[in-house]
Amino acid sequence: MKKKYPRSFSRRITNRVIAIVLVTMLLLSGWVFYHSVTRFGQQIGSHFIDVMEITNEEMDLWLSAVEISAANIEDEISYNLARPSNVCSALGDELHLNPYVNGASVGFIPNYFSDAGRWFEPYASRDSVAGEINIRQIGSGQHDYFNMEWYKKGLEHPEGAWSDPYFDRDGARAVVCTYSLPVRDRKGNTVAVMGADLKLEWLKTQLEENDTKDNARRTSTFSFIEGDPTYRTYSFILGNNGEFIVHPDTSRVLKKTFFDYADPDDDGSYIKAGRDMMDGKTGSSQIYVNGQSVYVYYGPLQSTGWSMGIVVPVKSIALPGVLLGFLMLLFIGLAVIVIMIVCRMSIHSTTRPLVKLAASAEEIAKGNFKTELPRIKRRDEICRLRDSFEDMQHSLSTYVAQLTAATAQRASIESELNIARDIQMSMLPKAFPDRSDVKIFASLTPAKIIGGDMYDFHIRDNMLFFCIGDVSGKGVPASLVMAGINTQFHALSAHETQPDVIIEGLNEAMTGRNESLMFATFFVGMISLSSGAFHFCNAGHNVPIVIDADGAKFLDVESNIPLGIDSEWRYLRQNKVIAPGTTILLYTDGLTEAENTEHDQFGEERVLQLLSEWRGCSPKDIISKLTDAVHAFTAGAEQSDDLTMLAIRYK
Repeated sequence: MKKKYPRSFSRRITNRVIAIVLVTMLLLSGWVFYHSVTRFGQQIGSHFIDVMEITNEEMDLWLSAVEISAANIEDEISYNLARPSNVCSALGDELHLNPYVNGASVGFIPNYFSDAGRWFEPYASRDSVAGEINIRQIGSGQHDYFNMEWYKKGLEHPEGAWSDPYFDRDGARAVVCTYSLPVRDRKGNTVAVMGADLKLEWLKTQLEENDTKDNARRTSTFSFIEGDPTYRTYSFILGNNGEFIVHPDTSRVLKKTFFDYADPDDDGSYIKAGRDMMDGKTGSSQIYVNGQSVYVYYGPLQSTGWSMGIVVPVKSIALPGVLLGFLMLLFIGLAVIVIMIVCRMSIHSTTRPLVKLAASAEEIAKGNFKTELPRIKRRDEICRLRDSFEDMQHSLSTYVAQLTAATAQRASIESELNIARDIQMSMLPKAFPDRSDVKIFASLTPAKIIGGDMYDFHIRDNMLFFCIGDVSGKGVPASLVMAGINTQFHALSAHETQPDVIIEGLNEAMTGRNESLMFATFFVGMISLSSGAFHFCNAGHNVPIVIDADGAKFLDVESNIPLGIDSEWRYLRQNKVIAPGTTILLYTDGLTEAENTEHDQFGEERVLQLLSEWRGCSPKDIISKLTDAVHAFTAGAEQSDDLTMLAIRYK
């Protein structure tokens, strides 16, 4: 039965405090009112300046991210200028990897590709619903990009430039701003202009979210102004010529300028504010907008030369100060001194039972859960606190017993996981052959105690069979699936020589018993040690890297789909002849996707650069150096994925 506490400890204290506060506040009301209104008005103004500057920084960061993404896309396009299809594929792949860019296009100089005609402008856009990348060729006589601003700016500005806002009817089919970069071939000649589109709808949404949060914050405090537009703040962005790029009133966007709405009776402050914004200055002005006195806080967006402003009604700034002034009259001044004296005397007599209760609580804190608590006759909060401590005693006793049992169980589980790790690692090859025709080395570092990566190899009939795989997920489920795949690989490769047949056998076995809906990426290869013939098949795994005298490059691999998805899938076998002295590095995404404390990834480009520098090293040295490089890069960050590498040098 729930106990009742009719007498309230807090009520007795509150009644005494309020009586003193009311008397003292009457004496200080005038002084407090004046200073609170003045001070709070200054703080509100500083708040909106901070909001404007923070929003500007956020947008500058986003625009800078688009510029960086555009540079990445331009590098990839420059690398794939051999055929139009290569350009389209590279454009789509890079757009998929760069979420900051809404759409991207490459406009080539006239007749660059003889088969593509005078206008060749592939445009890649992201389907906002399905998340897929769509690529269209939009260049034509009707869409003559040679005369478009973004294309001309790309030719005129080698370091890149932003275009003015415009409506792209053939590409993005929305109002966008385009960041343009020239694309050069290997001789340094400009052959195209790459454009990365940013929809202005994003900027509008960003400002609306900030405005909504700010208005909601004030409305939650002063509910009586909810729905009154004269108290609402809003943000806008002006272009280089003063035109509205973003504004809550969409009828002004790209149609009207800031100066078109100057009040005829303006004393010059409105025009001056507009000119300051055009000059890229940061500041604030009190002006009249639609007959209402407002403050406008403004500052430049450095990446584009635009200017952002926040319009705040004067009465919206004054209201909190006025209300706060009245509220502060109840709590500050000389009454604080009186309250402290009276409360000290009153609480001392009222809370005396707490002294005994505190002593008992100290004993309980030492672990003496059976300590007897003092009996309190008054049915108030102190008595309620005493009863709560009594309930806590019973709860702590039960919890300690449960914790002891859970600790023992956890120790048992950790012991079993360590045994499972030893079993998993024992399934991997430990001895690497010391032969004159081939050198092999591998390593596996799981992110957890056990993981879902594996590698394997064996030599049969002067042929080297090898594989590497990565099961979706981590921990025990992934390790069990990988153990089954490892066993199947040994069974199939013992009598089969074709990698695609081995892959299909693994896929059929995994798909037939895949109730947990897991999948695995896998790569199987076979090298004839007598001729250098290299046969391989990939099931959605990371592309291996080939290291020869020319440096490091990715192997030309068809990705196929991972194991465990479609039992009817027919995997493509590929063939290649490798020259003596060539090293093949296979790895899982724990290498390229290793992250540091700033969430930057190790990346494929870094791996290629390092391997080119180490092309004369042995497989063991390559893996050792890569492992050290990853650890140095991720210093201080938790390992997020299994790290597995297998290096083979054909001698």
